[in-house]
Amino acid sequence: MSPKLGSARGFTLIEAMVAIVILVVGVLGAASLTAALMQSNRDATDRTRALELVRHKVEQIQSQGYYEVITASDTRSVGGVTFTRSWAVTPDSPIAGLRDVQVSVSWTDQDGTHTVTTRTLKGL
Repeated sequence: MSPKLGSARGFTLIEAMVAIVILVVGVLGAASLTAALMQSNRDATDRTRALELVRHKVEQIQSQGYYEVITASDTRSVGGVTFTRSWAVTPDSPIAGLRDVQVSVSWTDQDGTHTVTTRTLKGL
């Protein structure tokens, strides 16, 4: 007497294929998540570097004399990314004896151009 077909033990080819498809979908999802996390990490690193360049320039401006602070720009390369740093000085703003200084740092990556900006006041 032969065993019934439904009572056979083990996996059928269809069950194995479904398991492989589920595994592949999970692995591809994890790979795309990893790529997105790596891009997010790069973005955060670039933004942190830009903020550090802004902070350094503000400190430099604060250490200069009142009449030495002028509008200008420069370019810095950090970690393979080129940052353009500019600062605009508005004399006697908001009141006489103060200079309003706006410091901006911009950079370009595959997502486009990004800019961080801050303002500081320089007194006599």
